[in-house]
Amino acid sequence: MNNTQLTINISRTSVQVAEVLRSSQEVVSNHFIRFKGGSPKSYKEELKSFFESLSLKDEYQEYTMAWCSIKYALVPIRVFNDSTPPKIMELLFGDSIEKEDSDFNRLAELNIVDVYEIPDWVKSFFIVKFPQLIFKHEHAMTLRALFQGSTYKLKTIVSVFDDYMNVSIIQKNELKFSNAFEYHNAEDIVYHLMFVVEQKGFKEEKGEIQFYFQNKESQEFANKAIELLKEIQMINSHTILDSENSAKLQLLCV
Repeated sequence: MNNTQLTINISRTSVQVAEVLRSSQEVVSNHFIRFKGGSPKSYKEELKSFFESLSLKDEYQEYTMAWCSIKYALVPIRVFNDSTPPKIMELLFGDSIEKEDSDFNRLAELNIVDVYEIPDWVKSFFIVKFPQLIFKHEHAMTLRALFQGSTYKLKTIVSVFDDYMNVSIIQKNELKFSNAFEYHNAEDIVYHLMFVVEQKGFKEEKGEIQFYFQNKESQEFANKAIELLKEIQMINSHTILDSENSAKLQLLCV
């Protein structure tokens, strides 16, 4: 068996497939398409054609998929145990989500549960395509991966996707803040990040800011936001790291 992991990032707007070496975290191949249709049938047809065009290996050491959607919530385990995923999603997002489209990922190390919507066409396509696939909401994967490393020093994580972003703040082995925001440009990303850092009182503390991106397009937004942050010099106490492919985080979630 080879040492490569097949990682997938998918949303209603695009899909990215990357082969990542588990030993070195090197992304050895990266493939991306933006969906043209918007119905379950068209999604499946485009996915079928996309995977047929790829020269994938016959077997990988691991198969993982991150579903990217802004319709999710982190809830304490005690709250989750007293309710159900459909009821939680209805409370937060109204009746816009079908009951069967509600799912969840437990994050026992944080005593929280990531409750999210994921349409049936995603599960039905990939379960047949890759029966051994492990899939989670992207934010659950990010938090699980991050909390396997050092989490004592202040670190702000900005994950940039097609049409939304997550901002999470970790310090002293705790998740201090986590929320998602819609954005349209790099200026929006900087605005939301600066608002959170200032409101939480971390502007003057020493720390790191790490950006993650979903695909080439979101990488451009992330890198532009990094440039703007360095230009305005409003958080000089923070070290701004180079952006990283979020596919690498999936290595730590199996």
